[in-house]
Amino acid sequence: MKYLNYILLCISILFTSNTFALEQKYHEFVLPVIASFKTHDKPAIAAHIRYPLKRQYPLPDIKNEAEFINRFDEVFDEELVTIIGSSNINTDWGSVGWRGIMLNNGVMWVDTGGKIIGINSGTSKEQTLVKSLIEQGKQSLHLSVNTFKKPVLDWKTAKYHIRVDDLGEHNFRYAVWGINKKLSDKPSMALLNGDITFEGSGGNYHYTFKNCRYSYVLQVAIIGCYYITAGWL
Repeated sequence: MKYLNYILLCISILFTSNTFALEQKYHEFVLPVIASFKTHDKPAIAAHIRYPLKRQYPLPDIKNEAEFINRFDEVFDEELVTIIGSSNINTDWGSVGWRGIMLNNGVMWVDTGGKIIGINSGTSKEQTLVKSLIEQGKQSLHLSVNTFKKPVLDWKTAKYHIRVDDLGEHNFRYAVWGINKKLSDKPSMALLNGDITFEGSGGNYHYTFKNCRYSYVLQVAIIGCYYITAGWL
């Protein structure tokens, strides 16, 4: 649903404060970004991306400029290119403290140096690819965990391979394997009824799963330090 929850969060931020006017000192960094979209200059747009560019799981992140240009139509459709290229630096862009600079209600984020760090709108082409990859992924999972509405996270730590899946109705499942196990093996643990909690105005959030007196918390980093790590358990 094109990151619906995240977009709704950004909209709520927008309506709770209307003081997001972009400071003049950032105009010189954002204007070239707008110009590259206005002229549909893919190499120029690619040069404005901070890599790796995160994409909706299970799509792989985009690692470099060449890959971005090759996958451009997954990330941007004509409508979004037009929105960015015709945006007004004075009314459509605003700085949100340390989190960066956002366009409109958070449809795109750039850092204070003009590098694009987040695009929160999925094209129809991207959504089709996501559905195809989800179905492929189900075939590789153990029978006990291959039924879900959509995958959410697939992380590896030094010792574990972790998955979080949305079973529908905001019911999340946590499954974990030893790092040397295959996903076709039965997971060593699976927990249901996980909760999601959004944290402040930056877009970060975390999942919590309870097992008796233990809680497993997966912190997901979106804005800020997200380009250093996807998150932590």
